[in-house]
Amino acid sequence: MIINYSIIPKIRPLAILAFFVLSTGLSHVYAQDHVSRAQSVSLGLNEAIELALDQNFTIEQAGYEAEMSRARYHQTRAVFLPQLSFEYDAISTNDPLNVFGFKLKQEVVGQQDFNPALLNDPGSYENYTARFQVRQPLVNADKYLQRQAVRSQSKAADENLKGAQSYVRYQVQEYYYNLVLHQRQLDVIESVLETAGEHRRQARNFFEQGMLSKEDFLSARVYELEMESRKMNIENDLSSVREELALILGMDGSVVIHPVDDLGLSVAPDFNQTEAVREMENARTRAIAHQVEAAEKMVQSARFRFLPSVNLFGTYEFNDNDFAGFDATSYMIGANLTWNLFSGYRKAGKVSEARAGLRQAQSMQRNNRRDQENRVRQALRNLNHAEQELAVTEESIRQSSEDVRIRTNRYNEGLERTTDLLEAETKLAEARLKEIMARYKFNMSIAALEMLLETNI
Repeated sequence: MIINYSIIPKIRPLAILAFFVLSTGLSHVYAQDHVSRAQSVSLGLNEAIELALDQNFTIEQAGYEAEMSRARYHQTRAVFLPQLSFEYDAISTNDPLNVFGFKLKQEVVGQQDFNPALLNDPGSYENYTARFQVRQPLVNADKYLQRQAVRSQSKAADENLKGAQSYVRYQVQEYYYNLVLHQRQLDVIESVLETAGEHRRQARNFFEQGMLSKEDFLSARVYELEMESRKMNIENDLSSVREELALILGMDGSVVIHPVDDLGLSVAPDFNQTEAVREMENARTRAIAHQVEAAEKMVQSARFRFLPSVNLFGTYEFNDNDFAGFDATSYMIGANLTWNLFSGYRKAGKVSEARAGLRQAQSMQRNNRRDQENRVRQALRNLNHAEQELAVTEESIRQSSEDVRIRTNRYNEGLERTTDLLEAETKLAEARLKEIMARYKFNMSIAALEMLLETNI
């Protein structure tokens, strides 16, 4: 065999290029496979709750709000802490009064400076001043009460953060159980579809053999189409619930979440409705209580604006006619009393505004209390109803299963109409779907009680 070595230099670049393209394609395929695998995640309920508490956007925003509220409270330390500032002024002027004053501050006034001609026309003169100033609040009752109001608002923001965490935990349970609910419903419909397909094929055989009327054959097909339509609706709802759950967990909506836990049934809690309503307290009620406290402090603060305020101040200066010179020094200390006797009814208006804000907060508190009590009663009723419905659906499933078994045997022997068998299977499917829904309501009622009563059931 003869090898043409002259073409090797041409082949080598092509081989390198082919290897590069092949490796790039393989890496791209691997990356796509990795991304597709990363877009699907299996989660238990507790894992989902922990994930949401860590990266949910609502909790994140409530945390920032609490952080801002604490920062506003820290700012109110200025009510009793001193304020210290430093200033440096560089001035050039020929104003007679200021020139003479600057010379006094610089301690350089001489006999010649009293010459009328020099006093009247001193020419350009420079002064450089370094000044330290201290202001010490002493008596400011209105601002002190404002500080207490901001403190109550900060506590309300902290409670709102806890309330957001509690509500997000409830939302995770709601969408997680909803996801399980739709998955279980889909399983039931797929099982029904499988049976419907068998009935349709069997009905076709009977129809072709003249053992079944066309009406019964069409009924089997219509029933199968109805089940396919229900399946598509459930699949659409399932996708929507997955997206909502992903959003609550702080994930992208394209992530497909597969629930690990099922709609389990725990022992129903033994609650006395009257005691549960009376003892009901959660982050929401505490947050509004702190808001009422803040409004009360604002009313007191508005009233104390009619009283005088007393503050201390002090200044220490360095003056020189050269830049960065500190030859002459002086100080000044004093106290300031301010009493605004009449402000055009502005203070009276502030008091009325604060009172209206207090009444608004109190009205909100009463409304929230009653709303929360109604929610507790509703959750207890839903729990009781879910228990009763579970008992009914269990018996219904048992009887419907037996009915379907008997009718199927009679149908196989040609003694039962197709429509009667399909009707029995529809009742069995509905009973199973109701049982799944009752499980969902049972778990959601407990989740609602856990959120409202802040207790672990």
